[in-house]
Formats: sequence, C-alpha cells, structure tokens
Amino acid sequence: MLNQIKVAHVSSESQDVTALLLACHQKIRHFSGVAVRLAHGQGATEPEIAQAADGLYRYFTVALPLHEADENLSVHPRLRRAVPEGELAGPAADAMVDQHMAIDELVERLIPLWVLVKSAPERLPELSGELCALSKRLNELFDAHLRLEEETIFPALTRHLENSELDDIVREMQERRKTG
Repeated sequence: MLNQIKVAHVSSESQDVTALLLACHQKIRHFSGVAVRLAHGQGATEPEIAQAADGLYRYFTVALPLHEADENLSVHPRLRRAVPEGELAGPAADAMVDQHMAIDELVERLIPLWVLVKSAPERLPELSGELCALSKRLNELFDAHLRLEEETIFPALTRHLENSELDDIVREMQERRKTG
C-alpha cells in the first residue's frame, strides 16, 4: 500500500523536546516517501491512490505547518538569543527558517496535484511526471534540512538552552496541537 505508516509513537506528554522533534522528522520522512511512491504508483488501485493523496494533503496542510511553527516560533528565537556569536548553530538556525520557506513553496505546488489525484485517481498517469519531479525535489530538500537540524540544531538546544526553556518549547508544541 502506498500510505502505510510505521513510525514510533512518542507520547505528546513527553518532556524531551528533541524526541518530539525527531518523531516529527520520522513522519516527514515517511510522508515525503509516500509522495514519491504515489508519483510512481500506477500499479496501485484507485482507492489506494486516493487514500495516499488524501494522507499527503492532510499531513502537509496540518501537521507540517505545526512542526514548522515549533521550529520557527519556539526553537529559532531561543537559539539565536543563546548561541554565542561565531558558533555554527546561530547561522544554522537562520538557515533552518529559510529552508522552511523553500519547502513550503514546493509543497504549495504539490497540494493542488494531490487534491486532483485524490478526487480523480485515474488521472495519476498524466500527472505522474510532474509529481515525480516535485516529489524528488521535496525529498532532496528534506534530506538536507533534516540533516542540518539533527546534526547542528538539536544538539545546540541541549547545549545552550536551560531546562526551563526546553520545557517551554515542549509546552508551546503541545499547545499548538491542542489549538491547531
């Protein structure tokens, strides 16, 4: 099936900000993989195609924006204040936000295609080329983006932020999911 998800469950009550963010990254990897599989999914049934397109639409219009808000509104400003001048994590935090904009632009191009495929799965063959190119590019952007965060941003969180700040980030993340 195109949209099978096997991700580790991390309790929303978890107090470990890095674990919560890594769980989001696992879902990002899953859904960007689904996007590629959907683009090549001509052998799938129409209900499978529609279900995968619907899952992509929901993930990229609901969950991904929440994750980006976590990083843009909760992680980025705290890191920029805490990281000493000249340390790589400061510019990396700025790059993280810039990369979100590039990812969002690409997702905005994919969303109408997923909506179309969801409502008319028989049209997948004619849209496959464009879906392939855009999904491949999305995976490339996410590979670099997630690596930057996991190798530079997340270690800097525990190095430079106080436990109370990390707890505040977790609370803000949880609050976004209650209202988002």
